[in-house]
Amino acid sequence: MSTGGGAKSDLFNNSSTAQNLSNNLTANAANLYGTAAPVLQAEAAHPQGMAPTDLAAANTAAQQSAGGSQSGAVGQGALLASRTKNAGTADAAIAKSTENAGGLLSKAALGTQLNNANLKQRQQQAGMSGLTSLYGTTLGAGENALGLSNSALGTIGNIDVNNPWFKIGQQGIQSAGQVGAAAIDSSNSS
Repeated sequence: MSTGGGAKSDLFNNSSTAQNLSNNLTANAANLYGTAAPVLQAEAAHPQGMAPTDLAAANTAAQQSAGGSQSGAVGQGALLASRTKNAGTADAAIAKSTENAGGLLSKAALGTQLNNANLKQRQQQAGMSGLTSLYGTTLGAGENALGLSNSALGTIGNIDVNNPWFKIGQQGIQSAGQVGAAAIDSSNSS
């Protein structure tokens, strides 16, 4: 007494589709992992930071800015000295300006190096995060598809058990077994 033939067929088809989906997701994950993983691993192990030309340009800009500030102060000091006819008038201002320009250059150079180090650290963290995410995404999708297959197969096993006609038939078989056992017992006792 087979029941649910069409439903069983549909559930077997669902299971097959889910298994195919799992196989496709696993293959896609392997292809993606094969391409993305080396890039992310390299980024995590050897972050690039600023390109050497960008790093050099930032340092050059800082040096030019400091040099321009110092040059401007010397020029203004010379102009003041010529106007006042006193060569020593601007010495203290020029010395202070030179000191400030040197301090600003030092801060700018250090800032460039710190920014580069911070960028490398962010790139390294992005690489590690990307690897973690890549693993979780690819593995999870394949496992979810297999779960759908298992669910469909589990439903197939329960389809007959939950059918009321199956239960009536099962009770009938059980009752017939009891009657048969009683008949055997009565014939053995006589």
